[in-house]
Amino acid sequence: MAIPIDLQFEIDAPIGLVWTYFQDPPRVAPCLPGAELTRVLDEKTYEGQVRVQVGPVVAQYAGKLIIERLDPTAHVVEMVARGDQQGATGRAQARIRYQLRPLAESRTEIIVHAEVSIAGHLAKLGGGMIQAVARQLFRKFAECVERDILNMASQASLKD
Repeated sequence: MAIPIDLQFEIDAPIGLVWTYFQDPPRVAPCLPGAELTRVLDEKTYEGQVRVQVGPVVAQYAGKLIIERLDPTAHVVEMVARGDQQGATGRAQARIRYQLRPLAESRTEIIVHAEVSIAGHLAKLGGGMIQAVARQLFRKFAECVERDILNMASQASLKD
């Protein structure tokens, strides 16, 4: 079952700062609730885990995050995360694409598109419920990213 997730939000920060942030997966990953990168394999490959709760069902997945594309000209990051459910036979995969667009000198739009695929007992709960939970997680992700980037911006201005 593939579930599309689309999210757009704006941040009061220049595109250069936002781009720097999105090139640092260990900094970005904690913004996704339940996600944790546990090991850096190389500059584009990470091991990690994510814990997801859909209604009464909790699932934990362990796997890899691979950055497939970093395009500094188009300000696009594409990655895939794959994991196996711990203690069960489920699997999950997410293809995620971030695109940044400058709206003004110090304002950036972030466009996120993800395709999340789940197999196993979580998939039996139904796409509607899973999509609602995924959207909620990505909204929390957006709030955290905005806080982090605004914090980076204020730290950068203190150094100037």
